[in-house]
Amino acid sequence: MKKILCPTDFSDTATRAVDYAAYIAKQAGAHLSILHVIHLPIVDTSETALVASELLGEQMRDASERLRAETQHISEKYEANRGGNFTCDYIVKEALLTDITEHLTKNEGYDLVVMGTTGGGNALEELLIGSNTEAVVDNIRCPLLAVPAGYNLSGIEKIIYASDYEPEEITALREVAEMAGVFNATIDVVHVVKDSTPESRKRAEQFRSQLQSEYPDIPMHFQEVVSKHRDDGLKDYFRQVNGSILAIYRKEKSFLSELFSQSLADKMTYQAEVPLLVLQRRRNS
Repeated sequence: MKKILCPTDFSDTATRAVDYAAYIAKQAGAHLSILHVIHLPIVDTSETALVASELLGEQMRDASERLRAETQHISEKYEANRGGNFTCDYIVKEALLTDITEHLTKNEGYDLVVMGTTGGGNALEELLIGSNTEAVVDNIRCPLLAVPAGYNLSGIEKIIYASDYEPEEITALREVAEMAGVFNATIDVVHVVKDSTPESRKRAEQFRSQLQSEYPDIPMHFQEVVSKHRDDGLKDYFRQVNGSILAIYRKEKSFLSELFSQSLADKMTYQAEVPLLVLQRRRNS
C-alpha cells in the first residue's frame, strides 16, 4: 500500500472511516488523500448557470475549509506530515464520486480505497452511504475497505478471508498478505459449507497446499465452517475469533445473475457490520 484514498461527506460514518484510513496509512508509511466531491445538477439557462456557478464556488470553499480541518486533525492525532511516517492531503472536486474514484485509482496510483458504510438503522444514511460504497466497488480496480458506522477503531490483528477455493483467489490473497504483513496480523482462510463432506475436505487440503506453496512465510490458519447461510457463518466465525477485518474476493457477475441474485461481496458491503475488505478480480485493461 503506497497511496490510500478516503472519500468523505463529513458525516460521522465517513469521519470514522477517515480515522481508520489514517491509522492504516501511518502503519504502512503510505500517502493518504481525503476526497470530497460536489455534484451540481445540469443547468439549461444562463441565469441558472450563474446561480449554479456561485453555488459551486461557495460549496468548494466550504468543503476546502472542512477538509483542511480534517487534515489538521490527522496531523495532530497521527503526526501526518510531521515525521509520523506518512503524509496526508485533501482533494475537492466537482464530479461524480464513482467517476473520480475510478480515475484516481486507475491513473494516480491509489491502491486502496477506504469508505464508511452502514448496515441499518438510519434508512436515509444507508441509502446514501451504503449505495455509494457499492457503486464505488463497481468502478474501481483496487481493494476497498468498507468501515461500518459505529465501529470502534482497534488494532488489526486477525484478518478473516472468506474462500471458495477458486484458483484466482491465490493471486487475490497477495493483497491480504500485504495488509497482514503491515500489521503483523494472522490470516484465517475460512470456507463455509452447508455440510462437511470428504469432497469438501479434499478441496480444502488441495487449496491449502497451493497457498502454502505460494506464501510459505505467511502463517495461515484454515477453517471449514458448517452453516446454512454463508454470510451468517462468516459473521459468527468472525465474532468467535475476534477478527479485525473480513476479506472477500469479488467475482464478476453476468447481467442475468445480477438481476436474480446479490453476490456475497455486494450483500455484505451494503449490510456491513464488520470492516470488510473487498478484493477485485484482475482486469486486462
